[in-house]
Amino acid sequence: MFRYIVRRILQMVLAFFGTTLLVYWLMFAASGDPIAALAGERPLSESTRLALIREFHLDEPFITQYAYYMKGLLTLDLGVNTSGRLIGDLVASAWPWTLRLALLAFLFVVVAGITLGMIAGTRRGGAFDNITLLGTLVVISIPVFVIGQVLALIGVRFDLFPTNVVGNDSLAALIVPALVLGSLSLATAVRLTRTSVTENLRADYVRTARAKGVKRGRIVGVHVLRNSLIPVITFLGVELGALMGGAIVTEKIFNIPGIGFQLYKAISIEDGPTVVTIVSLLVIVYLVMNLIVDILYGVLDPRIRYE
Repeated sequence: MFRYIVRRILQMVLAFFGTTLLVYWLMFAASGDPIAALAGERPLSESTRLALIREFHLDEPFITQYAYYMKGLLTLDLGVNTSGRLIGDLVASAWPWTLRLALLAFLFVVVAGITLGMIAGTRRGGAFDNITLLGTLVVISIPVFVIGQVLALIGVRFDLFPTNVVGNDSLAALIVPALVLGSLSLATAVRLTRTSVTENLRADYVRTARAKGVKRGRIVGVHVLRNSLIPVITFLGVELGALMGGAIVTEKIFNIPGIGFQLYKAISIEDGPTVVTIVSLLVIVYLVMNLIVDILYGVLDPRIRYE
């Protein structure tokens, strides 16, 4: 196990540098004049312009600029954005919003997704199973931004829940946005759990357990559930990172000042440093979650070997 974790960490390092290099190159190739973006409408003298170019290493080759960027990122010096604000302060103020929103959405997905999927799988072909399949199919077929806009409209018209979260840091204000953010993942988790439970109920070990007189509750709750969770955990592990990255739509609809909202603003004004930094942090979240999922495989299924 130790050698496997070390090997996975080394792969994560390569993936991290490869991804950040690609994102940095994309922003480098797409950006226009960063000094003009930094100055805005303020006029700049030639001497000030040359000083800014030297300060941000814009006269250096691309790979040198990337090396300076990585040095700052690894030493937690995230630099300043095109508005002159420290990116570290920007991320520190936005990250708690997205973290709470993503964890709340993830809680909905785990609890409701596995529970509904288990019930539908054990009642395959029944009314609950058919209603669940139809409902999840409807949710999957509707884009998240449509669901978010519809709920926001309902919230405004009938004053049922807050639709403008900024300035309201209560957890209750994030419930509806979390449901919107996790809606697609919830529907997928339900269908995935249902399918996995159905397949395991037909397995030989279940027939053997029944023949030995093991109670149905123990078969489903212990043996079937444990084996059914392996593909579900794979999906959920990746989804936590996806929820943070996918918060860009939900946070924009409900005006939540989180990472997704800041990323949307940065893309809109071509703020390359902020975009690259936020994407790099999201890449780290993805990689760490994948490592945790791989380790959990060994806990759920001891047959899995890492050598």
